[in-house]
Amino acid sequence: MKHTSRCIFITLTLTLTLAGTATAQVPQGIPYQAVARNAQGQPLSSRSVKVRFSVLDSIAVGAAVYVESHTTTTNALGLFSLNVGMGTATTGTFSNINWGTNSKFLKVELDTNATGNSYVDLG
Repeated sequence: MKHTSRCIFITLTLTLTLAGTATAQVPQGIPYQAVARNAQGQPLSSRSVKVRFSVLDSIAVGAAVYVESHTTTTNALGLFSLNVGMGTATTGTFSNINWGTNSKFLKVELDTNATGNSYVDLG
């Protein structure tokens, strides 16, 4: 019984020590997946679309600390998958976002014409 208690104590101590030394890491990219639809709710299948991501600081309508765009093609179901942080940056640098201060919000906009001139805020 005494031996079992000692093993549990050592295991718990080691686990807490290792957990205490772990540090948070800045994300290299944030996976994002959605279905592009037209105004009637029908999926836009096999279509080129442009997506713009903005990381906003402090509040949902805050200043953009990072903005990027992606051009991609939807599949037969209108689905597309992207990684925020791996597009063409127009404002800021993804790796320089200070994730440790203030809340951050993701604004997502879609241009179904893929021109970059008619983005719609997806909310």
